[in-house]
Amino acid sequence: MATNTNKNNSRIALITNGIKGIGFEVAHQLANKGIEVLIGSRDEIKGELAAEKLASENLPVTYIQIDVTNQATIDLAVTEVANAYGRLDILINNSGIYLNEPRPNELSLDMIRQNFEVNFFGAFAITNAFLPLLRQSSSACIVNISSTLGSFQFHEKSKDHHFHCAYSASKASLNMLTLQLARDLHETKIKVNACTSDLPTITLSNNHAHSIENAAKSIVFLATLSDDGPTGKIFGLDCEESEW
Repeated sequence: MATNTNKNNSRIALITNGIKGIGFEVAHQLANKGIEVLIGSRDEIKGELAAEKLASENLPVTYIQIDVTNQATIDLAVTEVANAYGRLDILINNSGIYLNEPRPNELSLDMIRQNFEVNFFGAFAITNAFLPLLRQSSSACIVNISSTLGSFQFHEKSKDHHFHCAYSASKASLNMLTLQLARDLHETKIKVNACTSDLPTITLSNNHAHSIENAAKSIVFLATLSDDGPTGKIFGLDCEESEW
């Protein structure tokens, strides 16, 4: 990671898996707002290329190596951010996997573990590790990227059968983490919210680029909330509050 030369004036954001798709677009939109963005990825080559692409537009973007399933890389990233900036203002837990799942009765324990390892445990590990730096911010935001498939209300009301048990359960757990953490930090200057990116729907969309841009806008909205903004809520792609 490059040495910071603007330690106090710019807001600092970290987004995991910011090298492609929604994560890359979020990084692009945040940087266009003058926020210094750290693109996190375990793939150094792809991470550097993504950061260079945005930096070529004169945007304040830097790559930082981080694997949400590897505590050693998380700890190293925390140290790098602490040394370069002394704080973190925005954390976006964007890392996630979406596998082609069979029906629940055919689902393997290994597939369930794969989903939880990234979608829940990864977000938990990143958040816990960076909390001390988030506490150093005058106004911090944590945004957890969830999914409509993690909503009990959605599954209960839906007439279709959405057999994505492992993915849905991991995102439902992420939703609970969001709510619990927001309540735990309610007396601090840290706001914690979730956004339903609807990644499966976006991936299959005929207007893929437009969908990603819209999804990113909602995430950026939550990442740049004012001091009196909401916390402990979940929002949809329209920047409106959704049901858990």
